[in-house]
Amino acid sequence: MIFTLLHGETTIQRLSGSLIDVGVDFPKESGISSEMAKKALDYIRTQDPSFDENEAGAIWAESEIMRVEEEYMARAEKLGIYKRTDNEQAPDTQSSASTSDIYGESVLDKLRKANKARCMEEDRKKEEAKKQQEAERVAALKAEARDENSTADTKDEPGKIFSPFDEIALAQPAQKAWLEPVERKPWVKYYEEQATIIKDNKIPNLSTLRRLGPSALVLLAVLGGCWMLTETYTPPPRSARMFPDVPPAVATLGAITAINFAVFVAWRIPPLWRTMNKTFQVTAAYPFAIGTLGAQFSHQSIRHLFINTVMLWPFGWILHDDVGRGTFLAVYLACGTVGTYGSLAFNVLAKRWMNYSFGSSTAVIGTMAAACLIRANNNVTVLGYEIPDITGLTVLGIIAGFEILRAWRGKNTRTDYPGHLSGLAAGVLAGFYIRYQTTASQMTRKEFTPLQSEQSTD
Repeated sequence: MIFTLLHGETTIQRLSGSLIDVGVDFPKESGISSEMAKKALDYIRTQDPSFDENEAGAIWAESEIMRVEEEYMARAEKLGIYKRTDNEQAPDTQSSASTSDIYGESVLDKLRKANKARCMEEDRKKEEAKKQQEAERVAALKAEARDENSTADTKDEPGKIFSPFDEIALAQPAQKAWLEPVERKPWVKYYEEQATIIKDNKIPNLSTLRRLGPSALVLLAVLGGCWMLTETYTPPPRSARMFPDVPPAVATLGAITAINFAVFVAWRIPPLWRTMNKTFQVTAAYPFAIGTLGAQFSHQSIRHLFINTVMLWPFGWILHDDVGRGTFLAVYLACGTVGTYGSLAFNVLAKRWMNYSFGSSTAVIGTMAAACLIRANNNVTVLGYEIPDITGLTVLGIIAGFEILRAWRGKNTRTDYPGHLSGLAAGVLAGFYIRYQTTASQMTRKEFTPLQSEQSTD
């Protein structure tokens, strides 16, 4: 109770300016000593050091002068020795203009008016500067759009190579510069601010091990899980399948496509933005380990999602039919995770802090490489149609040469070449591993078949 009284009264005295008059003394019956009151005042001053006690005291003194003057005038009127003139007004309707007729404008009023005018002028200048900066930014965007349009026709440019994997983002998404900036709604701005990981646009002071170590652990865990999936997965019986009439390859690829589309939709929901930034993309400046796995399911444009899906289905169907669901999922997840980690490692070692990577291109190109290597000497079959005189090794050579050439020439594009090449390498290794396992299994069957036949005849 004493603390509440002490804090409340001291705060009121300080804000009202009465400290210059009554100080911080309290009645003896209150039980509050002068030392306690001074300590309370010092504490309140630390909580609000910007408050000007001198200005408040000046306002208090002026109001006290007016109050005492009004008391004397009222007493004189009551005694009949003074009468107000017509030019004077009652205290409740008296204006500052009538007061200035008697005393003149006070120094405090002049100071207050000057401060108000200065603040209004500063606000006006800030608003003009903000409008000027916005106008310059819009002009720069329009100029950039004109430059891009002047060089948009690149069909006949020498050395220009197009690939469906160009959609993976490594920088800020391209803006439609010919459109005026759209003001976001306040609730969208709130979630946008909450989703911003680096608030002050300064690169966090993290070591290379801190940036790459946690993601490396996730990579090892994913690779271990993929190996376990390959070795232990058993296809369910037809009666246990959710869609028994649908081919297993279609069901698996459809599930992956549905997951990718769900993540694409989640990017459109502002309350999920912070979670999406942490889980479904990898940034070199401040990487989150789980993003090494989640980035391969992430797409922010429908074109990016469509192209990767179109490239996945024919080659994914081939690989799924050749190795089964367990090995196919292991190859897909392993290639996507290795590709994402390869992109992260390259950007960190090259100190490209603001580059970020997402998209299933790393997993798709790895799946394509594995499917082609498994059918290295056989013709490639796409959606049930066999392409004559083109073996899997030929297609793999085309894909690898295509990506290496583009990586060599495409220095200024937004394509994630380190991720593509890492995913491609992972797919080649996965293809060699599957071929080795298949060869070893066939040799084992040849060695044990005679023995089993002899035992069966005994």
